[in-house]
This record gives sequence, structure tokens and C-alpha cells, in this order.
Amino acid sequence: MKSRLLTIATLALVSMSGTSWAAPLEFPKYGFQINALENSPADTPVQALIMFLPAKNGFAPNVNVNIQPYGGTVKDYISLSKKQFEQMKWKVLSEKEPSANEWLCEYSGDMQQSSLHWYARAVLKSGKVYLITGTAREDDWADCSAELEKCVDSFALK
Repeated sequence: MKSRLLTIATLALVSMSGTSWAAPLEFPKYGFQINALENSPADTPVQALIMFLPAKNGFAPNVNVNIQPYGGTVKDYISLSKKQFEQMKWKVLSEKEPSANEWLCEYSGDMQQSSLHWYARAVLKSGKVYLITGTAREDDWADCSAELEKCVDSFALK
């Protein structure tokens, strides 16, 4: 599935006030570039980026970046996330803390009548958690996990 390409890049911000153009996002395999919509993240969560692979079995595997204001530590964030997973009856498959400000977690469970598989990376910096998540149907995970994980792992703060 390495030949799969990201087909749609959608940038969304909750508030359009103060929008400014940033450096363009480049998609050389598709032959285009587009400016990113960007503004300063406020004190409310924002979904900054969503990217999709081609839909398969009625679901498009995707990677998204969410920015969440957060005043605690990564350990606090992990604890809170695990409580939410328990409430949703989701299962943690693997996890690690590569640094004091980062958590990698792979988990699975049911959501909206689908069995899903997630690979997530939470990075804490300056009172914000950058949550980068790759998602696919559980049945399709083996086909697209390498591409989703590579994308999630490529996230870097500037």
C-alpha cells in the first residue's frame, strides 16, 4: 500500500479571525501546492489539519492534527486519556513515552458502529497538546498502518 497517496488535504480552523497565509503545502506527486490556512491557536481546541487516504469499505483512513490547550503534564494527559478510553471501552494495544513531553499510543475500539484502529502521538509544548492521530477501520489497518504511522511520526514542532 506504499503506492497510496494522500488524496485530500483539508485545513480547518475553528476561528477565521486573524487568518494569515503561511508557506504553501506541497504535494509533488499530485503536482500542486496550496497555502495553509493558519491563525494563532486560541484557548479553545482546534482541528488544524485533516488528511485522507482513498476510502475503502465506506471509511477513509486519515491523519488529523488537533491542538488542545492543556495545563497539566504528559502523565496527567495519559491518565485522562486512559479514563476516556475506559469509558468508551477502547483497548490500549501499545504505548510508550519517548520523552518527558510525548506519548505514543496505539488503541482500538468501536465508534459509530465501526471497529476502528488508532495510532496517536501527543506532544506537549507551551501549554498545548498537539494530538496527531492516524485512524482506519480495524479490518483495513494492516493495509494502511505503515503509511498512517509514518505520517503521524513525521510531525515536528517548529
